Amino acid sequence: MSVTVDRDTELDTVAHLRLDFGDLNLFSPDAIVSFREQVLSVPDDVSVLTIGPESADGVGGLTAGLKLDAVKDYSVSEAREMLTNLYELMQGVRDLDAVTVCRCGEYALGGGLELAMSCDFRVATEDAALGLPEINAGLVTGIQGGLLVRLVGLQAAKEIVYTGEPVSGLEADELGLVNEAVPADEFDATVDDLVETLAAKSPRIVQWQSQVFRALRSNGIEAGIDHSLETIAACFDTHDQHEAMTAFLEKREPEFRGR
Repeated sequence: MSVTVDRDTELDTVAHLRLDFGDLNLFSPDAIVSFREQVLSVPDDVSVLTIGPESADGVGGLTAGLKLDAVKDYSVSEAREMLTNLYELMQGVRDLDAVTVCRCGEYALGGGLELAMSCDFRVATEDAALGLPEINAGLVTGIQGGLLVRLVGLQAAKEIVYTGEPVSGLEADELGLVNEAVPADEFDATVDDLVETLAAKSPRIVQWQSQVFRALRSNGIEAGIDHSLETIAACFDTHDQHEAMTAFLEKREPEFRGR
């Protein structure tokens, strides 16, 4: 299990944050803490940061979200601590002065999609699975899920959240959930082109522009994100959450691996 931040070998102000958490890059509580610490360690002079999986055969995916079997029996207080760390991780991404480019690749689900939405740009493959399946696991969607309404509009956001079903990369592109959805064999080149375009700008201006966007955030959305953390935590240690999460682990993960 690892998460690393490395400088680009050719572009001085570009860095790459890479995740390697094993099968489906699932977020265990320890992985969340490690990830948060690495986000906070991004050098101040980085103006463009990519976030994605460690290099592997093929494109790979960002993360399929929480490692549910590690948190299924959490109490409310344990869930609150874990969710606070996840919240701080994503806020850390949003608060970076660097422009962030998320390599969604073949999947970004649950906390993975929330992480992707915390970034400035998102690139996926055309047949990627992108969604928020929390409702099927006995949880409500929150933390950065509130950003979904900004990206796709209220009605599309409700459909994604209430059905819990993923959309494809192409559908996500049409909705505005990702910036680009491309064939798998064009994915790396598409990300590289975007990074090179961003890196060609003045690093200082790019960082200042990031600060301006942060200043434009809506206080209403921010307050709603804060409130959602407590609501998610309250789902834990209930009969509905336990039963739904158990069924989800038994049914949905084998289905996803068979994609």
